[in-house]
Amino acid sequence: MAVIEGSTTGTLVDVGVADGQSAMFTTVKPIPWGLLGHYRVTQATGTLAAALAASAQLFTFRWTDATRLCVVTNVKAVFQTQALFTAGTADFGFDLFKATGISAGGGGTAIATPSKMRATMANTLLAATDVRIATTGALTALTVLDTNAIEQSVGRTQRTNPTAGTEEQFVNIPTLNFAPNVQGGEYPLVLSQNEGFVLRNRTIWPAAGTGNLIVTVNWAEVTNY
Repeated sequence: MAVIEGSTTGTLVDVGVADGQSAMFTTVKPIPWGLLGHYRVTQATGTLAAALAASAQLFTFRWTDATRLCVVTNVKAVFQTQALFTAGTADFGFDLFKATGISAGGGGTAIATPSKMRATMANTLLAATDVRIATTGALTALTVLDTNAIEQSVGRTQRTNPTAGTEEQFVNIPTLNFAPNVQGGEYPLVLSQNEGFVLRNRTIWPAAGTGNLIVTVNWAEVTNY
């Protein structure tokens, strides 16, 4: 058994005993950042064109710093229909993949100035072209992706409306949310030099129908983790 003494009251907290222990109160705070910081970006694609290809990369994030780490704590993607789809698809969704040994990529819109979550934090170590989002079609693909996704969206299929003879439209479905529960034992996505992640379309879209994808990312830049 061990005890911890409070700094103001002298009360002892019992550690490792079955019963009779005194309570200990804790304050949960974000990952310590030292001289670096925590950052967030949210951005929408342009209107993605109909017949979007399967496995089309729509958002890419690349970490290039050689000595510091990027700890990704949340990636969220929400889809919104713009023009109605006129054919059904059984697997309408998006996948998140970790990328390693990155040696390619480009296109779309570069997101050069993510927000610092506190004014006293340092500017991000990301280069101006390291985070990209699609405009109307796929980005130039990043390589190399892991075989299996680390998160997938769950959404309804597009189904024929028997009365109108058109497709039912579900706004903001599907939604992908990568949010590891660190307190529950899950590990965040930790990136070292030339690692990153990719958000991509799962299956080919019908020949008609367009929409936007809104992507939000939270991360910390640290010297160790």
